[in-house]
Amino acid sequence: ESVEHECAVGGVPVKLESVCFNVPKNNAARIMIGGRHYSPGGRGLNFVVFDMVAKTLLDAVSFDTYSDRFPCRRPRDMAEGLLRYKNTHPGVSLLCFNLPKFPDADLSDNEKFILQFAVGRANILQNLDKPIFALNKYFPSPEEIREVLRAPTSYLGVNGVRQFEDTRGRRVNTSGGHRVTTDQPKNYGRTVYLVGGCQIFGVGASDEGTVASHLQRLFNDLAPAQEAVVQNYGFYLAEAGDAQTGEELAILNALPARAGDVILCDFGMDPEIPYVDMAEAARRPHHYGEVFFDTMHRTEDGNRMIADKLFERLARENFFAGARPVLPGDPVPISKTGLDSGAQKALAEYKKILTDFYNSMFGITIGAVVMNCNPFTMGHRYLIEQAAAQVDHLIIFVVQEDKSVFPFDERLRLVDEGVNDLKNVTVIPSGRFIISSLTFSGYFNKAETQDRAVDSSLDVALFAREIAPCLNISARFAGEEPFDAVTRRYNDTMRAVLPQYGIRFIEIPRKEIEGEAISASRVRKLLDARDFAEIAKIVPPATLEYLMKR
Repeated sequence: ESVEHECAVGGVPVKLESVCFNVPKNNAARIMIGGRHYSPGGRGLNFVVFDMVAKTLLDAVSFDTYSDRFPCRRPRDMAEGLLRYKNTHPGVSLLCFNLPKFPDADLSDNEKFILQFAVGRANILQNLDKPIFALNKYFPSPEEIREVLRAPTSYLGVNGVRQFEDTRGRRVNTSGGHRVTTDQPKNYGRTVYLVGGCQIFGVGASDEGTVASHLQRLFNDLAPAQEAVVQNYGFYLAEAGDAQTGEELAILNALPARAGDVILCDFGMDPEIPYVDMAEAARRPHHYGEVFFDTMHRTEDGNRMIADKLFERLARENFFAGARPVLPGDPVPISKTGLDSGAQKALAEYKKILTDFYNSMFGITIGAVVMNCNPFTMGHRYLIEQAAAQVDHLIIFVVQEDKSVFPFDERLRLVDEGVNDLKNVTVIPSGRFIISSLTFSGYFNKAETQDRAVDSSLDVALFAREIAPCLNISARFAGEEPFDAVTRRYNDTMRAVLPQYGIRFIEIPRKEIEGEAISASRVRKLLDARDFAEIAKIVPPATLEYLMKR
């Protein structure tokens, strides 16, 4: 039940409103002091500490009693964190917003039904046989409704930021740790990041019906010159026990944002940061049909309303004015990587070597391939030829970690000899920061991790943020992976993450011999059987000679 209480403290009027979680009356508690609202408004328990003499707010916090972790949130911390981010990321635009409240007048029949029965996700899932909710309009089958209402499994990545495991579904897909946004352009100049809770993730919506996907289509249709790609960084679902974890600032600080990008946050409010107030947007009249499908969550039409309001504000205030794309050599903010001081120093030294190499060849397009080559095969050669034909110069990073059947020095030599006739190819060691124990330890025990989700996001992000800018790498190539699940998921992560940094990911089909894809693992099996006649069909002469001597 909702409870209200009024009193006076030291002659100052105080009003408290305790609101049931599923009652959409502002969907939050209110603590009014002297006619002004001070409560953080989070679900659970809200506290305000106020000096009645000095008329000063000392603290305001909310504890989410619906979450097992019982997190504490402070709006002041949010505001200070946003300002800190704004001041340390010049050229990145911030826009905060709130979401439409459930209307309190001129209700539709569906809204009246939602209010009368306090409809939430739980009782929708319990009554899928009754076609009485607005959700049924969007998803004709109970299976589809279950899919859009349930939470994909999430985990904390190596940088402490929540990620979703890769999900493949009819309506809901996640890749690279985040919800898939549809209609993204292949080439783009800047990124628009949407950061927020389950409303931004798109609970109750298919991939094409999220706020991010609606916003992407607006950019495609109405502002193609902006060359914008929209990324969905919605992060929690209550069902997973992750609701209101206070992770918003961690996600914000981990974004790979660069000058010219825009970040849209459904949290925080500060006079120095532009703000879109949508609280009353769902009050009728409006042309969006049903905006809510339960007391808290919005339909795909409601998501379209939010996207329209955000795009309208961005267009009206020309958020992109004065922003320029990142140029080679620009400093790029990096979030906490988990590297110790020694590794950070080694990374800086390695970056300088790469920068010097790039400076010696300024003005050309550069692609990259990362290969273990255990050992070097005609499949590797084919991939390199295909990649080298698409760029001015191709860099092959040979995995330096010595955890393979063949030692690094021999692998490096075989690759060098195998491509020495290709004039626009350079072979270099990968160092400690590309597919290493430090960045992607799961790569080296693939036999044990084929059926497990292995987090390769740090490795890909380090390459994109730290390595690629030194060499102005604009494309990374990889071969299709029909056999190895770990490498296949690594390709999926590159496909999702690299475009966020302006790097194309290009997957090249495997070369086949006699109807079978060439692989280094096949060579190793043939070597165990001493079948050099078959090996000779799929490796270059230098590799064959090395294997026979070995």
